[in-house]
Amino acid sequence: MSFETSGRRFSMHPYLKPPHYSLWLMPKGEVRRRLAEAILDLSGKYSTSAFEPHVTLAGSIVGPARDVESKIKDLARRIPPFTIRLTTVEGLEEYFRCLFIRVAQTRPIMSANEAAREIFRLPKRPAFMPHLSLLYGSLPSKEKERIIASLGRRFELEFKAATLHLYLIKREPEAWRRVASQGLGL
Repeated sequence: MSFETSGRRFSMHPYLKPPHYSLWLMPKGEVRRRLAEAILDLSGKYSTSAFEPHVTLAGSIVGPARDVESKIKDLARRIPPFTIRLTTVEGLEEYFRCLFIRVAQTRPIMSANEAAREIFRLPKRPAFMPHLSLLYGSLPSKEKERIIASLGRRFELEFKAATLHLYLIKREPEAWRRVASQGLGL
């Protein structure tokens, strides 16, 4: 799958050798239900991909599955469970951040990202901007503002990050799949 923005065409992922992985923190219970409902509603209205509600802790992880899974166990042991606080709804001119909810940049989430970058030898740039996407795609700014007005700009929700999920990222979001999970602090 590819997309176009500012007259330039981009591939979502460079079809995929070696495998690409992403580390997610995911809500449960009522918070998950509310977010999944919003994502499904928006993806239906705008004919885009639906996906599981998640905060990406680190993406673009490359390597053999066995090595990556071993490293997430080490990473998860280093990170105690913590609270993720969702704050404001915003949109950017980026496919995967078309519409999203910012996550408060607390010490626990920023430290968890630093640990992931260290273990997986990921670059320090771009800077980590924790968020939970609501809609992938490309929409005009006025349409994003209309959606934000209907949702409300403030999105005060919290959830406990207690498990690190490893997703294999390939093709469209419908093809993404969880390959491992590890409890934090265990």
